[in-house]
Amino acid sequence: MKRKMLFVVVTVVVLAVAAAVVTLVLTRTSQGNKITGDTFETTTGKTFTIALDANATSGYNWSQTTKNTNVVAYVDIAYVATASSTQVVGGSGTVTFTFKAVGKGTTTISLAYARPWESVPPAQTRTITVTVK
Repeated sequence: MKRKMLFVVVTVVVLAVAAAVVTLVLTRTSQGNKITGDTFETTTGKTFTIALDANATSGYNWSQTTKNTNVVAYVDIAYVATASSTQVVGGSGTVTFTFKAVGKGTTTISLAYARPWESVPPAQTRTITVTVK
């Protein structure tokens, strides 16, 4: 009985911590540096990711639009459910966009979290300015 209670308490604490995770993390995958904020600087040829909190079971999806694809190219998107919510309806996870710096210049990446079938503004938006040197 004590083990079950301990399991419940630990699960609640883990979920509370997961809910407090920062929603936007930019990572230079080629160097392993974590960068937060709405601006990002890199060099040609480098790959970087944008990781955002998401809940795929709610119908909401993140989409991206890159203003100048001669500066930054979209590579891939992946969704991973958090370990504590893999079997839970409404469980959270992380969506990760991968991009590659392909040319010098500055561009913006616009991200929108919305239900594609609804004609309403997105629930969340992010705009990241990327400068490639």
